[in-house]
Amino acid sequence: MSIQPLVDIPIPALIKALPKTDLHIHQEEVARLERVVACRQGRPPHDWRESAQRLMAKTSAGKNRLLDMYAPDSHLDLSGEPADDPEYIIATMTNALEEGATNGAMLLELRFGAGGLALTRPDFMTLFREAERRIQMRYPHFCAEAIGYLRLINDPAQLLTVERQLERCLQLADKGLAGLDLITAPYDTEANPALWAIAYDWAERAADAGLGITIHAGEFSTANLAAALKTPGLQRVGHAVYAATEPSLLDQLAQSGVTVECSLSCNVVLGAVPSYEAHPIRRFVACGIPVTINTDDPVRVWTTIGREYAIAHLLGFSPNKLFEVTRHAVQVAFTSPERKKKLLIELDKWATSNLHAN
Repeated sequence: MSIQPLVDIPIPALIKALPKTDLHIHQEEVARLERVVACRQGRPPHDWRESAQRLMAKTSAGKNRLLDMYAPDSHLDLSGEPADDPEYIIATMTNALEEGATNGAMLLELRFGAGGLALTRPDFMTLFREAERRIQMRYPHFCAEAIGYLRLINDPAQLLTVERQLERCLQLADKGLAGLDLITAPYDTEANPALWAIAYDWAERAADAGLGITIHAGEFSTANLAAALKTPGLQRVGHAVYAATEPSLLDQLAQSGVTVECSLSCNVVLGAVPSYEAHPIRRFVACGIPVTINTDDPVRVWTTIGREYAIAHLLGFSPNKLFEVTRHAVQVAFTSPERKKKLLIELDKWATSNLHAN
C-alpha cells in the first residue's frame, strides 16, 4: 500500500521513542505567529492541511507550488498583534522548538531568513536562547541552533541588500549563530556563473567566521547541483533529489562527502518527487551518501519530525538504521563540540537500553 501525503501516519512505539534530529527546518515566522495568536485568542489556528491539499490539487508541481505555498501568509488572521514584540518573537521560536521536542527531536536547527523580523534584531540570539531555555525546562537534553538563510539574486540592487544580510550573519557568528544556508535564484534553472562566484566568496567568508555551510540545490531539477557541490566549506546540501536522475551527478554527490538533508513530505507535497516510494533517500544510502531526515516547512506541509521518521520506517529504515541517521546528524550538526559530545553520550545511553535486542 502506498504512503499518502497529508494523512495521519501510525508511529510504532520504538520509532516514537527514538531520539531524532531536524537539521533542515525553516522558521515559518508568520505561520508560527498565527498559531501563537490563535492560541492566545482561544480560536482554532489556520488549517494548513487543508491549504496543502488545495495546493497539491490546483498548482503544478515544482517551483510554482513552492511560491504558492507561501501566498496565504498575507491572509492569516494576526488581529493586529505586535509581531515585533520580543515576547511574540520568543513565542514563535518556542512554537517551532516545542513541536520538534514534543515529537522526539533532541537537536533542531532553525533557519531564519536574514531579511526577516527576528534576525535583524540586535537581541536576536538572546531571544533565541530564551526560547531554547523554555523548552529545556521540559526536555533537559534538548538543544537548538539558529541558522541564517540567504537568497542570492542576479540583480545588483537586491544583491547589495542580501550582502548586508550576510554581514549581519557574520556579526552574529560571534554571538552564537551556528550556520548559513544559501540558495541561488533562479532555483530550478541554471543560475548565472557570476552569481555562483559571489556565493562561493560569501560561503568562504562565512566558513572563516566559523559558520557551518549548507545550500539548497537539486530540488526541482538538476540545475545548479554540480555548481553547489563546489561551494567552499560545504558540509550539507538541502534536498538534492534530482541527483538520483543522473548517474554522473549521483557519483559527484557521493564523492563530495556532503550530507543530504532529506525532507520527505515537503518533497512530495511540492512535487519534487511523485511519491514517498519514489524518493531517492534509499538510493542515496545505498550509494554511501549520508542523509538526515527533516521537516523543512512542517506547518505548511502538515508534518512533524516524528511523522517523517515514521514514513522513513515505512520505506524500510529499521530502528537501528534510523538511530544511525540520528547519530550521523548530530555529528554533522552546526553546533559546538561540547554539545555534540553530550548528545552523543545521551544517544549511546538510549541505544544501550533500547536497541541491543533489535
